[in-house]
Amino acid sequence: MFLSKWMGDAAIKTVRSPRANPFLDYIKDLDKRKPLKHSYPADLLTKFDYELKQIQPYLYAGFDPTAESLHVGNLLILLNLIRSQQFGLRPIALIGEFTASIGDPSGKKSERDLLPSDVIVSNAQSVTEQVRRIFANASSDTEPPIIVNNNDWLEKAALRDFFRECKSMQLGKMLRMKTIKNRLEKGLSYTEFSYQTMQAYDWYTLSEKFGCRFQLGGYDQLGHLDFGAHYIKKRCNQSQGTDNGFAAGVCFPILTDSAGNKLGKSEGGGALWLDPKKTSPFHLYQFFAQLHDDKAEELLLLLSLRNFEDLESSLVKHRKNLGKWIVQTELAMEITKVVHGEEGLDTALRCTKAMFGSKKADLTGLSKEEVLQMFRTTVDLKKEEVISMGKLADLTRFGSGKGHLLMKNGAFSVNGAKKVDPTESINSLLSVLPELEDLTLIRWGKRDYQLVRWI
Repeated sequence: MFLSKWMGDAAIKTVRSPRANPFLDYIKDLDKRKPLKHSYPADLLTKFDYELKQIQPYLYAGFDPTAESLHVGNLLILLNLIRSQQFGLRPIALIGEFTASIGDPSGKKSERDLLPSDVIVSNAQSVTEQVRRIFANASSDTEPPIIVNNNDWLEKAALRDFFRECKSMQLGKMLRMKTIKNRLEKGLSYTEFSYQTMQAYDWYTLSEKFGCRFQLGGYDQLGHLDFGAHYIKKRCNQSQGTDNGFAAGVCFPILTDSAGNKLGKSEGGGALWLDPKKTSPFHLYQFFAQLHDDKAEELLLLLSLRNFEDLESSLVKHRKNLGKWIVQTELAMEITKVVHGEEGLDTALRCTKAMFGSKKADLTGLSKEEVLQMFRTTVDLKKEEVISMGKLADLTRFGSGKGHLLMKNGAFSVNGAKKVDPTESINSLLSVLPELEDLTLIRWGKRDYQLVRWI
């Protein structure tokens, strides 16, 4: 067998499960949180109790390091890997260093740009550490995840040997995939077309090494999941053993914001990264804290690691106290802690209190780094070129109307003090904090804050 050339005889590992059918219990829990719309097989929840009970208690999900950080869309699958441990399952996170150099056509209308090899390697290292950290933040009582990198086997595969492996993959099935059909009309390179063969081979490799026959995927991965499951079944049938080759999995729904925009690194909803340098703990917290009630309830069920009964209790309490943001606060605190740890949550809470804890922002006690993280970007101005409050108002007003006119109505504040006289000299301007002499806090209206940095 081709695998034995580079991997040796793979020993099937097992984990002790306290449940008679851990996969079925896990899938039922997923269905309670949000009804399963996409799975392979399609009727997985109702007709495959026996098969689910027979497979080894391992499941996996893949993460291609196409950026230096995962984002909130990835977090949905990552958290469900973590939660699987509550059912006696053992999660595997596959870092797709090799497949990131190919490009997944799923969910994309055009060809991806190929990343330089050194960038992919660096991204893979960053994403690996991020996965480890989030698992550790989520619980100290569970085992660390199994993390594998598909570069370890695909890079070593001789081209001729790999093509011989592809003999068990049917072209007709590949062409019927919705992702492929949609892209064929506008153009699809062989590079991206071949992605599904490599993803299928990844799953087969994990089934050989760990006995892993269950996969978690994103909303657009059902075709890949179907294709991979059929490949495993065909390989098992070729071996003429007692293994029927059953493999299964589920796809999770797309995550959107309250306006229906997809939450991903290149989508209209804006990127919510899991790296604090790209999205601060404060901004991650605020995203969840400011969700509409219906969206907050939906994401609580999808993302929370708490058991379903606890979540139902929170939902009842929330619906009886609308306007008190109960679910939003619980969700924001849990997700921020899982992603950024206790220290990140503490920063997010202190920044939230500073900005919204009273009628005006009070940044006392925050470091310069925390203040800059809160605002992401600054309005950079030269102090010698801004001689009056009216000029400052004009330079920081980005909506309709001229700042020096609007400020007369009391809509303009500097470091918490209203400024209504456009001719007032900025010599009276104080820094936002004594230790932050080059920063000034501007507010338009009640909540539109900007940070001016004097250069």
